[in-house]
Amino acid sequence: MSTRTTARLEGVTFRALITLVFAFLLLPVLIVILTSFTPQNFPAIPQEGLSIKWYQELLADQRLLNALTVSLLVSTVSAILSAIIGTITAIGFVRGEFPYKEQISTIMLLPMIISPVITGIALVRYFSTIQLPSGFPALILGHTVLSLPYVFLLVRSELLTYDRDLERASRVLGADPVTTFRHVTGPIISPAILAGAFIAFVVSFGEFTATQFLISPGTSTVPVVIYTMLRTGLTPTINALSVVLIVVMLVLALASRKLSSA
Repeated sequence: MSTRTTARLEGVTFRALITLVFAFLLLPVLIVILTSFTPQNFPAIPQEGLSIKWYQELLADQRLLNALTVSLLVSTVSAILSAIIGTITAIGFVRGEFPYKEQISTIMLLPMIISPVITGIALVRYFSTIQLPSGFPALILGHTVLSLPYVFLLVRSELLTYDRDLERASRVLGADPVTTFRHVTGPIISPAILAGAFIAFVVSFGEFTATQFLISPGTSTVPVVIYTMLRTGLTPTINALSVVLIVVMLVLALASRKLSSA
């Protein structure tokens, strides 16, 4: 067998394996989408036609819509806060020199490492000490703590490979630090900031374990409401909500990618 034929077979085999892996990963998503259009009263792949009954049920379910509103609000605000604080912190760690910098940067990553249960309990104890009420304030700050390390890691990595001669050139030409950041540093690291903010949004939106300790009546998030509904019985309404969330995340991912490449 010639070398060219062997290489071609290896390429076909590799593409087939990649296709199988992606099919395995996407199959659950496809099942969720199909079962959301079932006319039956339980999740099942439709065999007698399609129906949007459960999407109508979703629009009429005020509890789920309230939870969706809460999740979108909390995730958006916490993502913005994480992007701002994470960027400032990353710049400080990369540009500044102070004792135990590496040790402190490791501590910054603890919310990614330790269990969300421990983080949730710690946040509840701390918020009760400073008398911060549960609900939106606790949820936003708690989710910011949980998602901040992702922005910090991405922006710090971008800054470590960043050519600082560009900043020096800007300063030599008379620009002040703020102008230099706006027109030089900011645009260069903006893809990392946007990617970190998107990851922070996704982490916040899907956070369940620590969120249980921070909610109050009227501020339950989508994961908490879905878990409560699963305990009483699974209906295709949850599948319809899942499809809506898949579309929202896909749109956000595409928008983030387009903004990063702009």
